[in-house]
Amino acid sequence: MKLPFGSASPLTAEPEFQWTLLTEDDEFLIIGCDGIWDVISNQEAVSLVRSELRHHNDPQQCARELINQALMRDTCDNVTAIIVCFSSPESQDSVPSRRPRLRLCMSEGRRSS
Repeated sequence: MKLPFGSASPLTAEPEFQWTLLTEDDEFLIIGCDGIWDVISNQEAVSLVRSELRHHNDPQQCARELINQALMRDTCDNVTAIIVCFSSPESQDSVPSRRPRLRLCMSEGRRSS
């Protein structure tokens, strides 16, 4: 990307923050790079992760499956996925506890070929 003379770089070291209050309905968070989001819609990713968590309850395996789906769709970029679970599918019908609901965070990254 060529910028006009004297222009600032389009990159910045200043992070963007957004605070969101979680509710009992929030199951998990999917963090992915553009290699994921270029080929998989938000709803597809949510459906895939929800299905995989109900199947084997393993966030790392969910991240791998999300990455594999992006690679099978010929993403043209590197792919990274992080799945943060707030509660397990089995515990959603049980009485909520007062303990923090963050259960596990796993990530997986691969390069497209």
